[in-house]
Amino acid sequence: MDERNNPLCRYMPLLLLIFSVLLGACTADRQEISANQSQVVARIGEQAITLAEVDQKIQLQRHDLALTEYQLRFNTLKSMVDAVTPPAASGAAAPTVTWLLPHPRPPRLEIDTRQRAMRGNPEAPVTLAVFCSYQSVHCAATNLVVRQLLDRYAGWISVAPFDFPMHFHRQGVQAANAVHCASQQGTPWAYADGLYSHAKALDKDVYGQLASQLGFTQDAFDRCQLEADHNEQIAEDTAFARQLGLQSVPVVFINGLYTRGPKTAAHYGMWIDEELERLGHNPSTPHPEAARWRLSTDRVPETDLPLQLTGTSVSSRAQQSSALIRIREASANRFSPGDTLMRDVTLKAIHERHVILTVNGRLERLSLRGEDDDFVRVPKTGSTQRDEETLRRIEQPEGETRKLLAPSGVLPLGQEWLQKQLQDREALEKKFVEAEHVVDGYNLLRLEGIENNEFFTALGFEEGDVVVRVNDTWVHSGQNQLWDALTSGEMVDVTFMRNGLPQRVQYVVEDRGYFEDQGDQQNSGDGDSPE
Repeated sequence: MDERNNPLCRYMPLLLLIFSVLLGACTADRQEISANQSQVVARIGEQAITLAEVDQKIQLQRHDLALTEYQLRFNTLKSMVDAVTPPAASGAAAPTVTWLLPHPRPPRLEIDTRQRAMRGNPEAPVTLAVFCSYQSVHCAATNLVVRQLLDRYAGWISVAPFDFPMHFHRQGVQAANAVHCASQQGTPWAYADGLYSHAKALDKDVYGQLASQLGFTQDAFDRCQLEADHNEQIAEDTAFARQLGLQSVPVVFINGLYTRGPKTAAHYGMWIDEELERLGHNPSTPHPEAARWRLSTDRVPETDLPLQLTGTSVSSRAQQSSALIRIREASANRFSPGDTLMRDVTLKAIHERHVILTVNGRLERLSLRGEDDDFVRVPKTGSTQRDEETLRRIEQPEGETRKLLAPSGVLPLGQEWLQKQLQDREALEKKFVEAEHVVDGYNLLRLEGIENNEFFTALGFEEGDVVVRVNDTWVHSGQNQLWDALTSGEMVDVTFMRNGLPQRVQYVVEDRGYFEDQGDQQNSGDGDSPE
């Protein structure tokens, strides 16, 4: 092709000139500011205040301004590049575009997380300090991104939540207190995820409802809520956020690097990768203990040792619990946490239907055999990533060309609670009645008579909701995959219509023992957030 007829070649000198002006102006601005840092801008008697001292006080706000300027420059630069790039319909080969506009580097602040409960690997080289509020929909969206990061960077990162409820969040302080109360029962993270799922319409009824479905000791939880035991800690977090200069949520500090507002996983990942490289780690290499720190409960695999669990006795005092375990062909013996079963095999923890073993330093699970006939098996949710085609079918059903809205949150369902609820599955199924909408020759299903139903309320449904899809399958009068999905051991993705608008939520089945297993590692802490 003649270079004279190539629009990219014709405009390249102009593009280079504009870019050099932009870059030069940016460099000149930085040089001028640097030179003026020692400038005295005020005197109080003999005391001088320098420009550097002023800038230190407003470093976060100045970075926010720099980001606004960067976005303006980038958007302008992109439109200029697009103007000289051949359209796809022309058939011409698209040239490679190298983006050279530097992203403003965020300031790094000192955030002490040493005495704070951590989600993820507490020894991780990168810590995300998250300031959020449970009544913030932006924090709810950020929480979903953080969950992705905890799986993507399993072992490499930990998350330290800080409470920062906004003054206009009427439920903000009470919600934060509820998460602290949940930490006393060993399940702060699942409870926090559940609250974020209700961020759009958080009210006081949610706290007890979520506690019930996670199997909390209700009296202790209610007493903790009523006495507002953790309000002082929430106030301390809020004061610390104000001291840092924060004014809104979410704010995430990545090893102290400041990022404000909801960001994509790719944006947070950019700074996480940089931090890992700075500390001598390869971000593309899985952490040696990645499986242990993933969010999913499949990180504790079933053991293949010649052991059989025949009974358990669980006490509120862990050391008083015991398990009947048969080793090879011998008779079952009673063991307590800390006992050695075989060489390099120690009993770590005992739960109602399984025990956790330490085998050569790894955690393995031994499940109880011989369940009752009427027992509904509800495996804990695994985190195996869906393949792209399945995800496309979930987010873009037949006939749709645009993605559905993102899920409002990940709602935890306690394993024992769900087992109990599904015993009455026949009565639950009667709450689905045919709606007027038709798909594939069948009527969609509307929920009726669920106003005071514990099961459907816990799942976040309201009277009149029309359940449209479960994972990548239509729900209608010919099929309802909700029940099989809830007992599949996989994350359940449900789309429904409310007042003519689509809604989407995800469910995971949690086992309280999962959190207790990690208690000595994570300190089973709390969750905190701002907006």
